[in-house]
Amino acid sequence: MSELKRNMIIDCDTGTDDAVAVLGLLLADNIDVIGITSVHGNLSVEEAVQNNLSLVNLVGMDVPVYAGCPNSLTSGLFPGRLQNTLCQTIRKEYNGEPVRIHEPSLGLPTGGRTVEKEHAVSYLVRTLREAEEPIDVCAVGPLTNIACALTMAPDIAGKIGTLYIMGGGIYIGNRTPVGEANFVDDAEAAAKVLLSGANLLIGPIEGNEAGSTYTLQDVEEIEAIGTETAKFVGALIRRFMWRCDYLWKPGFDLPPYTVDPGTSCCIHDWAAVAPAIDPLTATDIRKEVCRVDCSGGMADGQMVIDRRGYYLEPNASIVYDMDEKRCKNLLKSLLAKK
Repeated sequence: MSELKRNMIIDCDTGTDDAVAVLGLLLADNIDVIGITSVHGNLSVEEAVQNNLSLVNLVGMDVPVYAGCPNSLTSGLFPGRLQNTLCQTIRKEYNGEPVRIHEPSLGLPTGGRTVEKEHAVSYLVRTLREAEEPIDVCAVGPLTNIACALTMAPDIAGKIGTLYIMGGGIYIGNRTPVGEANFVDDAEAAAKVLLSGANLLIGPIEGNEAGSTYTLQDVEEIEAIGTETAKFVGALIRRFMWRCDYLWKPGFDLPPYTVDPGTSCCIHDWAAVAPAIDPLTATDIRKEVCRVDCSGGMADGQMVIDRRGYYLEPNASIVYDMDEKRCKNLLKSLLAKK
């Protein structure tokens, strides 16, 4: 693991897996998080802001939090797009209350911290343009903020050290049969960012599942660490496991938050940012020619990889496989700090 401390901005739609990723980056010795920009996606941008403020408070750090774009660039203008894609739209209740895959609130105090007045996109443009050294960016939500910043100031692509992206699927999707949620939620933004010329490292569904699929035993090992962050993350993943089972497992009827011993869930955003802390967590990285479909049809939001080897130059590096043990041990070592 590199000992060089690097400046980083986190861009996120902070639900469950985002929260784990944010905490990991905040606690990493070789990362200096200089700002957190919030975006729509798992939650509203307002909910994401409050969750980010509470995470900064949990670790006792002074990191500014910015509010960004509340909606996608254009997809909301065409409601028919969702009807074209076999989009996952499951909705269930428990005792009359809606069960959402991501909790609107992480249940943590903000400690009086408040959101910055400057818009997230303006902050990204200003900070990157003024930077004397490259700044890494971890983008683990829809790419709306990043795409808007790159549209306002294309030159900032050269100021980004590495843009770590959680998005896309190599062979499968989750929000649709071929579309991963972050890319589906703003396909135009993803298409824009992938062609920006920035140095991209993409953590797709399959790579993330290889490195960060958590079992009940994994959760118990995290909780046994005993620190405040470890107890919080353990409980957070437990609740996430229950919601995943309740929403998608046929016949599941265990009460909240009782976890089936055989269940598991992927903490996607943690897997996508782990290589930013320890590059050796990613064991198979391939440079690819890739694009994002934003035609509004069945493949809307799909990351398309062109492996034909023609004249196009690769525009992104994609994580195909990860070292699961190293990835999980890295998180445990970070959560042991506070």
